[in-house]
Amino acid sequence: MDTIMELDDLKQAWQTLDKRLEQQNALNLYLFKQSRLDKIKSGLRPLVWGQAIQIVVGILLAVWGGSFWVDHRDVTHLFVAGLSIHVYGIGLIGLGAAMQAFIHRIDYAAPVLTIQRQLAQLRQLHVRGGMLVGLPWWLLWMPFLMIKVMTDLSLDLYALAPSVIWTGITIGISGWLATWWFIHWSRHASRPHLVKKMGESVIGTGLRKAQGYLDEISQFEQE
Repeated sequence: MDTIMELDDLKQAWQTLDKRLEQQNALNLYLFKQSRLDKIKSGLRPLVWGQAIQIVVGILLAVWGGSFWVDHRDVTHLFVAGLSIHVYGIGLIGLGAAMQAFIHRIDYAAPVLTIQRQLAQLRQLHVRGGMLVGLPWWLLWMPFLMIKVMTDLSLDLYALAPSVIWTGITIGISGWLATWWFIHWSRHASRPHLVKKMGESVIGTGLRKAQGYLDEISQFEQE
């Protein structure tokens, strides 16, 4: 009878110990997960501020370009120059707002897989947005220059030296095509190291570290 009671006590003690170990493991996982999620949030703050700056720049360009084409509606090339900067500024605002929305929509209380999916969508938008913001400058620098010269010096650069504008446009188109070709060339499967480096440089430190922290959480959960 005493032996049976001792076995029952021992079994109960093991059950209590197992329960405490489970609670301790759950607490350790929670603390580890929260620490990594806090690092993800802090790591994405520079991206948030960067997009805020982009929105401000977009507003300034949209106002600048918009007021210019409104004042020069009767001159076709000046109208086109102002309108192109105006549209570009609106694009900066839209892309910045979309990035901000994606960042604030991340559900840090969701499972790791869900957060990874949300970050993947954010990375995709960030890469595409970066190309949409950067590549047009191969051509936009000419209308930007035309507006700047007209605004500061009251000189119509296209009317005074059209060859300068067309030469700049030719250089811009060539640079745009070369950049586009290099992007596709660098992404070929035969160049895995270059693909990795290009991807890391485009994605940025914050998003890259965020993925690493999520991988650490996933690994910790499986251990």
